Amino acid sequence: MINLRTQLISIALLVVACDGEDRQAISDGAATTSPESVLLVASNYPLYFFASRIIEDVDGAPEIVLLDIDGDPAFWTPGAKQIQLLQSADVVILNGAGAEPWLDLITINQRRLLDTSVNITDRLIPLEGAVAHQHGPEGEHSHQGTAFTTWLDPQLAIAQSQALTNGLIKIAPAGESQFQDNMAKLEEELTQLDTRLAEVFAKLDGRPILFSHPVYQYLQRRYGINGESVHWEPHEQPTTAAWIAMQQILGTHPATIMIWEDEPLMSTAQRLSGAGITSVPWHTVANRPDRGDYLSVMRDNAERLESLFALTQLSRPR
Repeated sequence: MINLRTQLISIALLVVACDGEDRQAISDGAATTSPESVLLVASNYPLYFFASRIIEDVDGAPEIVLLDIDGDPAFWTPGAKQIQLLQSADVVILNGAGAEPWLDLITINQRRLLDTSVNITDRLIPLEGAVAHQHGPEGEHSHQGTAFTTWLDPQLAIAQSQALTNGLIKIAPAGESQFQDNMAKLEEELTQLDTRLAEVFAKLDGRPILFSHPVYQYLQRRYGINGESVHWEPHEQPTTAAWIAMQQILGTHPATIMIWEDEPLMSTAQRLSGAGITSVPWHTVANRPDRGDYLSVMRDNAERLESLFALTQLSRPR
């Protein structure tokens, strides 16, 4: 008798070919009857949040855990514990869009991978003109390929959540109705978030801003933000060359706001303030937040920026 794990491994959630182009959905005939022992591993926190909401209160729902990534996921290398978790998982939920380069470093059955970006490849943003920079112990490097912080656009988050829902239904068809109900609730919340962010960024009215790091591409495109990126880290002192490069940008892009992934050093924020630039964190929620969740952090981001507009009277009077 074939055990449950063997049955699950045989299910092809998505067959990801080495060239990244041959991706096929699971066969219609594949199904399981006892999904409660299925282990799902989410490769980043947004996926973990979306999946957790979709399986919430569903009878016999699979177990889901978050892959523990410390540092920049673009340069993260899994240790023995993470490799064991990934190789023992029945399904590894991927963000796609180049967010998991560590996949090339380990051996995982390709039939266990669920790529949530498979239906939005035409909406991914290619990175052009990658600039070498340095932060943390990784040393000097550059981001190339495709922008991967897709979840900063709530509309893409909805599409990825729907891909998750479809995959979960294949794993646990008995929970289809509950999965779909939870997905509808999540979609409503993400749509409300999208509306809120659109209202806030509309107050910029085309005014230029700076991003501390080139990770906001999907946010920028979704809300038509007039932004330019530098390559600064919030917990490191910018080099003299970095300050000079920023001044060159300001020559044609006179920004008065700089959006950061986290609170910058006080000395950096003060120097920016002296140059007429106000620093404001906009957390990307790439990792599990200390407080709240994906939705609450994104809402807090919006409140923080809107409060700044009120203080600086940045928005035009009606």
